Amino acid sequence: MRILVAAPPKTGNMWLKCLLGLIYELEWVNEAELPRPDLIAFKEWVEQGGFPDDTIFHQHYRYSDEFCSAVEAVPAHLVTIIRDPYDAFVSTYFTVQQRAAEGTIRKSRSAVLAGKTLHHPDILTYLENGLYRGNLRRADEWLHSGRAVVLRYEDLIHDPMGALTRAADQIAATTPERIALAIEACSAENMRQRSEGMAKHVRTATVGDSKNYLGEEHLRIFRERYADLIRRLGYEVR
Repeated sequence: MRILVAAPPKTGNMWLKCLLGLIYELEWVNEAELPRPDLIAFKEWVEQGGFPDDTIFHQHYRYSDEFCSAVEAVPAHLVTIIRDPYDAFVSTYFTVQQRAAEGTIRKSRSAVLAGKTLHHPDILTYLENGLYRGNLRRADEWLHSGRAVVLRYEDLIHDPMGALTRAADQIAATTPERIALAIEACSAENMRQRSEGMAKHVRTATVGDSKNYLGEEHLRIFRERYADLIRRLGYEVR
């Protein structure tokens, strides 16, 4: 059994990896050993024995038929997770602030968010220029690919047993007891206690946090620049 969680950042990748890893008793692949997220690197890594049996990892891969075929050939299960775009953006913003404060921020389009209030003109311009569309497009491609088991962050919050049971029906049979144990072990509080890094990674683990932070100007931009993708992902445009 091997599982690869492929989804955009800040959608619950780490949480889902924890849950599925415990349900199926899989070891986490060391993040330092992961290849860069592209097809050629993945194939080379697998050929070198980098994806051993009974392991799981997550990475922010873009969807392609070729990549899915390469994963299936390992063989491994592909799983993805979708999250409300507004909440995912706010989570991205706070992660950028944290990394900037630690001096670990990487060069990327989202680096412009660092060190600024959420209502700063540069952040509004970032959204206005459509620079957050890439994450939503990636989620949309995985959601509609038909090549991955799909879970929603909100379902994992509101009905984790139901969401994981439906996913397990597509991955491999398990028991309600194993799912229940994983849900308890991977609670937000327990995940924060795993390590200092995890404590920083898991912030609120809630649904609707964006309503506490986004103002009318943010919402206007989301309506004008991202409404098509928000609807395709199955969420309400606010």
